[in-house]
Amino acid sequence: MPKSFVLLGLTFSAVCAWGKGLTLSEVKAALQSRHATWEAGETSISKLNREEQKRRLGAILPQGFGDYFTAPSEPKNSRLPASLDWRNKDGVNFSSPILNQGNCGSCVAFAMIGTFETQLNITRNTPSSPWAYSPQHLFACGGGGCETGWSPFSALEFMKKDGAPDENCFPYTSGANGDDQVCSSSCGDHAARSEKVLSYAMPTMFFASVDAVKAALVKGPLVAVMQVYEDFLFYKGGVYKHVTGNVAGGHAVAIVGWNDADKAWIVRNSWGDTFGEQGYFRIAWDDVSGVGSQTFSIVVPGKDGYVTLGGLRDRSILSGQVTVNVQSTFTGTQSVEYVLKRGEAEIAGWEAEGRNRDILIDTALVKDGVYTLVAKANHTGGAAESQPRTVYVLNGAFTGGLAFTNVTEGQVFTAQAEMPIEVNYAPVPFTKITFRAHNVTTGEDMLRVTPNVLNKMKFLWRAQLAPKGDYELTLTGVAGKNTVTTAPIHVKVQ
Repeated sequence: MPKSFVLLGLTFSAVCAWGKGLTLSEVKAALQSRHATWEAGETSISKLNREEQKRRLGAILPQGFGDYFTAPSEPKNSRLPASLDWRNKDGVNFSSPILNQGNCGSCVAFAMIGTFETQLNITRNTPSSPWAYSPQHLFACGGGGCETGWSPFSALEFMKKDGAPDENCFPYTSGANGDDQVCSSSCGDHAARSEKVLSYAMPTMFFASVDAVKAALVKGPLVAVMQVYEDFLFYKGGVYKHVTGNVAGGHAVAIVGWNDADKAWIVRNSWGDTFGEQGYFRIAWDDVSGVGSQTFSIVVPGKDGYVTLGGLRDRSILSGQVTVNVQSTFTGTQSVEYVLKRGEAEIAGWEAEGRNRDILIDTALVKDGVYTLVAKANHTGGAAESQPRTVYVLNGAFTGGLAFTNVTEGQVFTAQAEMPIEVNYAPVPFTKITFRAHNVTTGEDMLRVTPNVLNKMKFLWRAQLAPKGDYELTLTGVAGKNTVTTAPIHVKVQ
């Protein structure tokens, strides 16, 4: 029976491929030879031994992280600003304080808590950052381990289901001694003291899109993962771009902004405020570390005065009758409603009395196509809308096709390859595309999946890392119950 190593990013593997280790002189020589402009020096991390450095990582990356789809060229989104930094948004610092994970592979918990606290500051307009939540509780109770690390998916699900209590409930100690703590050490009333994530989304997954990450960052910071290379351990400042060394491991961070002039992300780290640029670093959009190719945005509760749109995520396909939930925390909420828009025109609406209601949407009343769905709350002070969701209505026939444009029968791959892909569809886009490389000899499948679909895309395949042999390459697109798969192309990896 064929084995599937990856499906929807739910199978994970740790990454660690250190060699003998780099010296500062080797890094500086590589910077000079590559005409790189970032600054290297001895840091609080570079001075540690290999075991201690490994403990500063700990993100369990999805199998095949580094392979990704992308658009051949992205037209600039003129509505996005040239720069954004949540540390200085219109003169206000919304970022929560930099923390230090210490001698424990708990970076996922720290990236999650840093993102959560900063998003609370933005949502609740509290730039003084009064929120302090417990990464120790999140890590210990969610299933993380100092030696084994943790996955962002698990952290997000835990934050959505259980949340995290205040820091005082379960102070962080694993970083001091490298020992795992048991969940029972958390305070007895942690459930009552916990705050949850209302929902999360993936602006990018196995898909590198600068504009998609920027558009998500406009609403708040993003949890992100990366491959840390040995030269990064010597980072002192500037726009980092890998020049030398092996992969040290997987790491979780939080993207808090960007700058078009630098063509770089602004990223929050969890190695204390003495590393990099006061605990932050800048990294090139196209760096091989992969920052931006898998990101997670979150929605957090406000104190009052917010509307949430439950039961749906962006790019959901709606057919027939669909039940969705809307909740309003506005005082004096009289009714809630859903509005389905095409462009700026309101196509249909459904209304119900009360502030927390399930509403039935009959999609048969509108034409198939792409819409924006928002929830509204009508209250004594006026009306307010939820975050918008892009949804696809599909009750009738679907047509679609996809194809590689530069892969030929019998082609031989020896190194990393970019594969342009053409996609067509009507009346709605595919919601998922899967690249499948089937090893004819072993029967094993290598799968790469992205929910980000464009008319023209590229797939980056690190063929040099695949076992040598004969392969069948296919693409599969899914739109609701509709599936389209290309005819297999036989290639060889050697």
